[in-house]
Amino acid sequence: MPIFWSKFKKPILALAPMAGYTDSAFRILCLENGADVVYTEMISAEGLARQNKKTLKMLEFLPGEKNVIVQLFGTNPEAFGKATEIIGKRSHRSAVSGPRDDINPIVGIDVNFGCPAKKVFHTGAGAALMNNKKMAREIVEAVLKNTKLPVSIKIRSQVKNTTAEEFIEYLKDLPIAMVMVHGRTLAQGFSGEINYEAIKNIKKLLPKVIVLGNGGINSVEDARIMLEKTGCDGVGIARGALGQPWIFGDIKKYYNHPGPILHRTTPPLKGGDATVAILPFRRGGAPTAVGAEGLKIWPEIKSTMLAHAKLFLKQNENLIPLRKHLVHYVKGLPNASELRQKLIQVETLAELEKILKK
Repeated sequence: MPIFWSKFKKPILALAPMAGYTDSAFRILCLENGADVVYTEMISAEGLARQNKKTLKMLEFLPGEKNVIVQLFGTNPEAFGKATEIIGKRSHRSAVSGPRDDINPIVGIDVNFGCPAKKVFHTGAGAALMNNKKMAREIVEAVLKNTKLPVSIKIRSQVKNTTAEEFIEYLKDLPIAMVMVHGRTLAQGFSGEINYEAIKNIKKLLPKVIVLGNGGINSVEDARIMLEKTGCDGVGIARGALGQPWIFGDIKKYYNHPGPILHRTTPPLKGGDATVAILPFRRGGAPTAVGAEGLKIWPEIKSTMLAHAKLFLKQNENLIPLRKHLVHYVKGLPNASELRQKLIQVETLAELEKILKK
């Protein structure tokens, strides 16, 4: 097992890749809230191989980033090889000057075999590659040949007629360091029941490889169920981290100090006991009886939103692209609808501060 993955205390907590969401600002916020590992958005191997300026910009990092895994997608093994070389040669380039700018936060390269997006799937990339095992293997081999970094893959429980187990059987002799398994099929996309058995089977097939369970993790309870039913080494959290980056800290605190399961979607109150439920609902379920409790933790939500916005502005001219993040923070609050209408129009930090003062 590569030294990088073996250094973490289990369960390992990873911010899974999300196109348009897992940028530098959100990665730092999740790291500060307890994530062990964070992923870039999906990056085109072809774009990197051609040294496209927009694609290369996705390899710029802010001071404070660490344990970043670059996720590549595409269909051309040669392009993956060239992209991997570029990642290896690329020194740390930060968007703003700061201490330790010379440190490269990239610690691994991941190949996407799980994206269900039609625009990706129809090119033969992402989840489509689970049905093209020969090409998938050639891609992984090209990455392994051109890097000394740990190489990992992200897959789904099933894509058309190919199961996760069949796919891994075809690749398991390769020195893959980690496999993240989304417990839903291609047909399910991002909703429906999680196939815990498939994830459990992958761990049995790869006993010496780190396996992370992914899909439907929106709370500490969801993470506990995933870990107990699959025996995996940790979890990859994607949509469940939107609007609640503190989910990583909640899970970590639960496993460090087991107690009642948290059912909240907000940051812990200052000085509060991490094992005490603050809100009687969780993401993914209908909010109930929030009322005064929601208002009580509003200052903590606001401080997180402002911190996120300030980080985001270090790489961006305005907050327009951040709107999709901001609306997630107010889900379940009594005045969520009113706040959303204001947040989808915000452009500057001053405007955001004005909205949050009310």
